[in-house]
Amino acid sequence: MQNESQEQRFKGYLELAKMPYQQAVDTLKKKYGGAIEDYFTEDSYTSFILGERKTLVKGKSISRTKEGLYCHHVMENQGLNLANKTYLQHFGYPFDWQRKENLVYCDAVEHMILHAIITKETHGSFGYPGYSVFLQPEVLEWYYSGLKPKPTWQVNCYNKAFLNPSQVKQVVQACEKLIDEV
Repeated sequence: MQNESQEQRFKGYLELAKMPYQQAVDTLKKKYGGAIEDYFTEDSYTSFILGERKTLVKGKSISRTKEGLYCHHVMENQGLNLANKTYLQHFGYPFDWQRKENLVYCDAVEHMILHAIITKETHGSFGYPGYSVFLQPEVLEWYYSGLKPKPTWQVNCYNKAFLNPSQVKQVVQACEKLIDEV
């Protein structure tokens, strides 16, 4: 699906929004391939959680923003903000949640959809903060308001998921419908 048209991508987004979370994750893993290493190194994560170090070491090949893709933590249906040091330190989430098997790549719109599905399936316990504070506002700003991002990595993400205002409105409405079911 490397050269899918904007219309195919739009239809794919609407289909993704109809899927249960695990099916959506599996669909994206098939589309983009899996992660080849853990999000953080296990040693740095364990030491960080134990308070023995102040920083985390991210996997060298985790970022795929050159391709316009974000890395989503699959276990965000059980925990909040799994790449955020403050949350990790406070909640002490298990390292398994950082393993490559628990990561999936997605574009900006797919990322928003995943968080809407999580919100629905967890009855609002998880997913909504990421959706409402970051993902949905970013998608609306980029594609509905027409404010193109400046940093190169964000431009890559913008281009990867490009939709026209009418299409993005429909996808956001599909997400809002999921959230309204909570």
